[in-house]
Amino acid sequence: MFEEKRKFKRFKGKEGAFAAFIKPNELMNMGQIQDISMGGLCVQYVSTNEDNKGCSEIKIFGSNDRFIHLKRVQCRIVYDNQVSKGPWEQISTRRCGVELENLSVKQLSMLQDFIDYFCFR
Repeated sequence: MFEEKRKFKRFKGKEGAFAAFIKPNELMNMGQIQDISMGGLCVQYVSTNEDNKGCSEIKIFGSNDRFIHLKRVQCRIVYDNQVSKGPWEQISTRRCGVELENLSVKQLSMLQDFIDYFCFR
């Protein structure tokens, strides 16, 4: 039997919920949030690069009838796996699991608002 080890409940991301990986002063990959919690998230993205090695920050944003944008959230990449190859060898779809770290009180509040508006409950 599988035992859940996560501290926080995950919620499925709605259309319009995105995250972008950031290396120092450089936007890397951007994709759709698959699921998210107060402690982490999973993003699916199309990449011409191998993975998000070297990323220590992520930008979380969404837009439908409301716009929420969390800038430069510290994170740790837990996994970054290839899901499938595209029709061209250089393009692949990847899933990346991220643990969020050192969130300020303001970031925690904004993250809760993001989950409320951009996730299925």
